[in-house]
Amino acid sequence: MPRELFGRSEEAKIISELLDATRAGTGAVALVEGIIGTGKTTLLRWAEASAREQGMAVLSATASPTEQRFPFGVVHQLLGTLPEAAHVWERAFALCGASDGATDPAAPDYPLLAELCACLGRAAGRTAILLTVDCVQHADRQSLLWLGFLTRRLENLPVVLLATKRCGEPASDQHLLVEFLEGVRPDRHIHLHDLSPSAAFDLAAALCGHGQESVDALIAESGGNPYLLTEQIRTVPAVRTAPPCTTGDEHPAGHGPADPPEERTRLQAVKERILCLLRRLDPHGVQVARAASVLGAPLDAALLAALCGIPTEHACRCLGRLTESGLLRPHDLRFRHPLLAELLYQDIPCAERAELHRLAAHCLRLRGAPCEDIATHLLRSHRLDEPWMTRLLLDIAHGMAGPDPAGARRLIEKAVLHGLPPELAARAEDLRIQVLTRLDLPAAAGALTAHTAVASGPAERSRQALRLADILLRLDELPRARRVLEEAQREVGALDPAAAARLRQGLTHIRLHEGSYRPGDGDEDRLERVLLLRTARGDSAPAVRRIAHRILSVPRAPYGSPTWYHALLALLWAGDVDDAQQRMDTEVRLARAEGNVARTAEALAVRGLVQLHRGLLTEAGDDAGEALELLSRIGADTHHTGALARSVLIDVALEKDDIAGAGALLDEGPPLPGDQPVTWWRLHLLHSAGRALGRLGETRRGLALIAHCAAELERRGVVNPAILPWRSTRAALQLALSDVAGARRIAQEETELARRWGVPFALGRALVAQAAAGSGHEALQLAGQAVELLEPAPAPLLFAHALYAAGTAHRRIGKTGRARELLHRANEVGISLGAGGLVAAVQQELRGAGGRPDPRKDSTESLLTPTERQVSELASRGLSNRSIAQQLKVTLRNVESHLTHSYRKLRISGRHELAKFFPPEEGPAPAPVLIHPHRAALTPLTQLRTG
Repeated sequence: MPRELFGRSEEAKIISELLDATRAGTGAVALVEGIIGTGKTTLLRWAEASAREQGMAVLSATASPTEQRFPFGVVHQLLGTLPEAAHVWERAFALCGASDGATDPAAPDYPLLAELCACLGRAAGRTAILLTVDCVQHADRQSLLWLGFLTRRLENLPVVLLATKRCGEPASDQHLLVEFLEGVRPDRHIHLHDLSPSAAFDLAAALCGHGQESVDALIAESGGNPYLLTEQIRTVPAVRTAPPCTTGDEHPAGHGPADPPEERTRLQAVKERILCLLRRLDPHGVQVARAASVLGAPLDAALLAALCGIPTEHACRCLGRLTESGLLRPHDLRFRHPLLAELLYQDIPCAERAELHRLAAHCLRLRGAPCEDIATHLLRSHRLDEPWMTRLLLDIAHGMAGPDPAGARRLIEKAVLHGLPPELAARAEDLRIQVLTRLDLPAAAGALTAHTAVASGPAERSRQALRLADILLRLDELPRARRVLEEAQREVGALDPAAAARLRQGLTHIRLHEGSYRPGDGDEDRLERVLLLRTARGDSAPAVRRIAHRILSVPRAPYGSPTWYHALLALLWAGDVDDAQQRMDTEVRLARAEGNVARTAEALAVRGLVQLHRGLLTEAGDDAGEALELLSRIGADTHHTGALARSVLIDVALEKDDIAGAGALLDEGPPLPGDQPVTWWRLHLLHSAGRALGRLGETRRGLALIAHCAAELERRGVVNPAILPWRSTRAALQLALSDVAGARRIAQEETELARRWGVPFALGRALVAQAAAGSGHEALQLAGQAVELLEPAPAPLLFAHALYAAGTAHRRIGKTGRARELLHRANEVGISLGAGGLVAAVQQELRGAGGRPDPRKDSTESLLTPTERQVSELASRGLSNRSIAQQLKVTLRNVESHLTHSYRKLRISGRHELAKFFPPEEGPAPAPVLIHPHRAALTPLTQLRTG
């Protein structure tokens, strides 16, 4: 089959069978019908080429609307070259007369029709003939009469008549056309449709050879229509990689960004052909089709009539013809091919298009349509001359501010551009600032600065000042944020004591971040002051936990407020990691529901810090990465919580032994911000950067950063080692420089401070650092204490480091058996957490102790025995312990024991966390293997004999 025929194998087979039958002496008639552009003419030309290859004579004609008034025009195209018909034409034309269009020509008589058929029969006596008529609906009345006359006399002639007809177009004489169609057998009435996706892809790939994404975009725009697809490829060289705005449910036609004008002008021929078709279909065809391209949504005759200014019955008639012609889909009256809708939309003059959108918005409002649909048209209108229009845009923008801030911004700017009533101006500016905080934080700060300057009333002045200070804080512009609050505090004064109190509390939070806070300087809550003071000094973790729980209880501190975060972090540093995790999960859900990008990023970054404390490296990295991505969208990824997110990502990379990744993060976000003060979250980045530089071999630079971090914490009065363990890090860096005495001294200092704080993870971490700096039995004793402290604590990563330190200490004093036991256990825990750096160090130490890692245990799941894995996989699918016991035919206690061992090895707290190790897409579990298989009963010997 020729390359031009894609997806037309069945149609080609029917035509080939007709040609074979004709060469055998049996005539037939066939009709190819379809909407515009489906390849009817291409199929006709393929049939002509096939007939010529088989030795048949081919007589072809093409009917045209401009030649309908000439009698026998199509017949003359077919038979004009036959010598047998040369004597007939003078009589035919004399009988019909030369028509001037004023009167219909006379109908031919029976002898003339019979003589024309006889001429064709004499010619077919020499060789079989293929007659083709393209666009038979445009044939003149006399030719239609003769074609119908011929179809009833072809059975015994070696002649096949193949005609094409375009759906929906009017004929010169509908009765004669129907009479012709009645002569076509149903199995020879070929209906062509748009190509299937696979056939369209083959055609597009053959024509342009572009990649999958480009071809998919072209197919989506053309709807699989061969003509439109071919013209797109041939005339538009810049192939898009994503489908443009379509007339589907997502984006109505004409409402989205259209293609550049220079690309659409290359499709001028397609547009002109469609316009000619519309003019032939109906007097109002162009007008209604343009209005339909503006509306985009499912069409309504009354609505179209109102837009076009025509009677409703005329609109109904026009819609029917557009549907019959295949331009519109019958079930929802949408454009079948998005490309045609776009071409018609672009053909409307700009001013007329804008007015149509305005009228559409007005009509939809009268009909009670959804406000979102009305706003879509108002965005395209050039006039918002009624008060309800701007008010509706602001109402829609208010609802879109969270889920679609970019769309809300367009609505607000449209309303402001066309002028707002004075009573809506303040609301519009407030909405614009709200949207900017989700799109561009620096721009939001500039807009809010101007808006705050004109705020009236102490309550409004303090509210705007607090909003601006919060944005400036997130951009690390702390001096400016402090000035804003101080100016507002002076202006509000005694006019509004409640507003003044809120401003003083805001100043306290600013000072906390920049490090100038001193307890009692601000107007913070007494409990919060005690919490901050005790947490910084590291006095008593149990007391801090009690205070934090009181502050976190509703309604003392709402979720996401600075006071709430202070209490949550104190809870984390006091060792209540699970409670902190649950509260952070709730805060992340609330922030996502609100749609506030800055709040969501902060919640994710802090949750990443909590998960890092729990040893969940993958989850911590995912949260911190998402937080950094969200902050980059609003231009704040190098400020405030962006520093915390990078700190978490660096720590995760170091634990996973991704040194290159940690170095790349250091290059993207330098830890020191120049002349600006070191904010609270940047202290975490300083500490992580110091660790990373030590691993990268730049130990002295790392020590300089740790010294800077220590000095800043000392200036703030923070000595608690649970907050930032800079002493442990400094000890490790000093050991790398062979400064053993200095490392031992600083590690011992952290141990003493951690004992006073009284939290296992802080003391265990300090003991591990002190053991690394110690030697002999002292190191053995310190590491053993760390293991004993951390084993029951929710800090598996620190526990693995303690096991490694204990194993190393045992090996150094010659107790290799105990060393191997501890190191094997550290290896398992490190693998379960994905801590590649620790695993590499443990395995090297294990080989030095005369052991070797189990090569089968190289992943988290491989730590489990086959039975533990099977039980855990069934539990991850939601089966209860009793169901698992019944399925595996074991006792309930056995199932519980295996699950307990699996939880310990995987370092998880329960069955709800098994899904991340056994995802459902892995497929069905293998057939159950009985843990204690039952022995089959022996068949008695007597039964064998009798059988």
